[in-house]
Parts: sequence; C-alpha cells; structure tokens
Amino acid sequence: MIKSISRRRALVAGGATLALGGIGWSQIGRAYAQGDVKDGGRLKGVLRFTGAAPAEDSVSISKDSHICGVGEVNPNPLTIGADGALKDGVVALRKVEAGKPWPAAMTQPKIDQKRCLFEPFVQVAPKGAELTIVNHDPLLHNIHTYEQIGRARRTLFNIAQPMAGQTDIAPLKVRRGFVVEIDCDAHNWMSAWIYTADHPYVAATDADGLFDITDVPPGNHELVMWHPILGEVTREITLAAGETLDLSLDMKA
Repeated sequence: MIKSISRRRALVAGGATLALGGIGWSQIGRAYAQGDVKDGGRLKGVLRFTGAAPAEDSVSISKDSHICGVGEVNPNPLTIGADGALKDGVVALRKVEAGKPWPAAMTQPKIDQKRCLFEPFVQVAPKGAELTIVNHDPLLHNIHTYEQIGRARRTLFNIAQPMAGQTDIAPLKVRRGFVVEIDCDAHNWMSAWIYTADHPYVAATDADGLFDITDVPPGNHELVMWHPILGEVTREITLAAGETLDLSLDMKA
C-alpha cells in the first residue's frame, strides 16, 4: 500500500474577508441547459491504480517550521488503498449539453490552508465558480492558481494572505482547459488541484476509489478519467434509459 502525506489540522481563527470581482452564478456553465432528465441512468464504480507506482517526489520543509513542521513532504501524493483503490481521481463525462441542475454542494468550492497544506488536495467545481480561499495559519501564504492548457499554463489569480483567518473569493475563469493547479509561492511543497466542468456529471473519487454520478442522460458518452499524477484516459460508454452501469476503471503510470 502506498500512503499519502498526512493532511494535518489546525485551529480556525477569525479574520478579514476580501471578495475579488467575479462572475455571477447565472454565468456559470451558461452553455449547459439545466432541467429535468427523462429516464436518466447512473454511473458508479471504482477507479483503481494498476502497475508500478512512480517514484515519490519529496520536498523539504524549509521554513516556518513552528507551523509547517519539519522533514519532507510529497506535494503531489499518489494515494492508493486496498485492491489498488485510487483516491483523488476524477471521473467525468465530456460534452453533455443538457441535463440535471448543478447540486448546490458542487457550486461552492473552497480550499483551506492548514499547517502549510492545502485541503482538499483534489476537488471538482463548475467552470466560472467562485472559489473561497481561507488561510488558517498565522503566517503568510500566497495562493497562485494556474489554468492547465496542454503542457502550458496560464495564471488565473495570485493572492497574498498574510493573516490567520483571512478569506478571499476569486473566480475560476478557465478559458480552454479543465484543470486548475494551485500552488503557494511562499511554501513550494503546497499543492492542490481543481477539475472544472461545464456540467455536473463529474465526481472525485474517495479513499476507496469510489464514484457515483446520477441522472445521466441516456446515450453514447465520452468518459474521462483524470488524476494530477497519472494524467488523463478516455473511453466510450453507452448508457441505456434508466440503466445503472457499475464500472471498474483502471489508470496506470
């Protein structure tokens, strides 16, 4: 079993809130038509890692040890559980033009900075959603986000957070890609990822590698599997009206 770094905890302190000018909710996923789904199906199952694991990337904790601790950290852990269950993967459909409304829980992405780590490591959100960023540490973090476009990347926003409890809100204004990388310019081992989507047919896998996507329009779909270390794999699926597909999906290095 390959274990990830521990996601350490800290106390929450009060502080200031700063909202950066973003786009309204009505503009999120505006090309996607939300409504009732007739005879929707379900995609569920497990995402697993197969093959030999790549070497871990260790970075020394080089500053602010009174908060960040000491030793080394893997900024992009590959977390594998029993039977190869792959945590922090994403399973999504591509090019769904109409379907169920966005669940409220998916429209409010948030990232916390605790003990010089980002939480969560991987999450999903609508394109254009406003990301809430909270610094729980009594030291400076500088959150820097990039849109990944193939091998290139483009800065989305870059925000200094010098105070414990400081909260900022900034939009995920991706243009051509789906993946947002998050770094801290003050602590080079801090890393997190957001997979942005045009529609709600997307899910991040849990510690057991499980995913569950409901009310899927029947028909032919392109299924995407993505992981920040392993990249992207696609396959074609066909879902009949009212059908439940229980999938076993694999990724490898």
